[in-house]
Amino acid sequence: MSNLDILSRDFWKDNKRFADLFNTVLYEGKQVILPEKLMEADSNLSGSIQTKKKEDVFVERRADLIRKFAGDSEYAIFLLENQSHIHYGMPLRVMMYDALGYREECAKKKRENKKNAVYANRDEFLSGMRKEERIHPVFTLVVYYGEKPWDGPRRLKDMMVDMPKWMEKSFSDYSMNLLEIRSSEHAFQNEDVSRLVYMIQHIYRKQIEEMKKECADVYVKKDVIKLAGVITENEEIIKYAEEHKEEEVVNMCEATKQWEEKIRNDVINMMGVRKEGEENLAPEEAIERLKTEGEAKGKAEEKIEIAEKMKEKGYSTKEIEELTGILLH
Repeated sequence: MSNLDILSRDFWKDNKRFADLFNTVLYEGKQVILPEKLMEADSNLSGSIQTKKKEDVFVERRADLIRKFAGDSEYAIFLLENQSHIHYGMPLRVMMYDALGYREECAKKKRENKKNAVYANRDEFLSGMRKEERIHPVFTLVVYYGEKPWDGPRRLKDMMVDMPKWMEKSFSDYSMNLLEIRSSEHAFQNEDVSRLVYMIQHIYRKQIEEMKKECADVYVKKDVIKLAGVITENEEIIKYAEEHKEEEVVNMCEATKQWEEKIRNDVINMMGVRKEGEENLAPEEAIERLKTEGEAKGKAEEKIEIAEKMKEKGYSTKEIEELTGILLH
């Protein structure tokens, strides 16, 4: 199991975070799933499927996190699947998770019915289930943490070849619930979840100045900082979290300071003006040197090239202007 798998699973184990995630994404923020009523459930979705030759094919799958909730209904199952990379067969994978959950509950009822011999007629005996028996709904939510936009299928139909309209009408589709954190506009109510999403989005977009203005006095729990760093593969933030592992909460801006310095150093290196022994050369000094050294035309072209590289890497217009001295608007 990867570090991301462990950290993300531990993060969502908190019932308040788990409930807010599902309430926000599936139920438009309505507080229908109550944290205090969430119960742990077996994450093992394994089961065997019998073929026509009476051979059992064993299918094994362990979900990232499962909770059982008893609210208005008898109970429902909520399953969380963490995804760091795009999976081009994800709707089918989710459908199989859900089907295994339903199949396991049916198999359990069949075993109990057989043991107690409670069948009312031949139909119940052959099916193994009584006419009035019902199973419980399963809801799977895929949380995608990647920086690239999700360009994979979002429902089973997206995986199919082109079908004529008459065929589409009778096709049984299966949609999956997907949260794409990089572009999410959901208003999460849980503070930890909200700040995790905020950090991930701003790190991916390299929005340093926005974070400095908005989060100067914001403190977050260290597991939020650590998970944000691991998800975005940001070594500076991970290092900061490790250095402050004894602290209950840490300042968000302080946690990103080393990352900010690395970005600025990367920009100076792209400018090509740093000399030996100038590890601490400030961006402003590098810009001034570009203005005064060499032919103006050549340096102007060089600055434009740097600005274009920065834009490709996801820097904001404001950051490009501040670091290169070029006005883009």
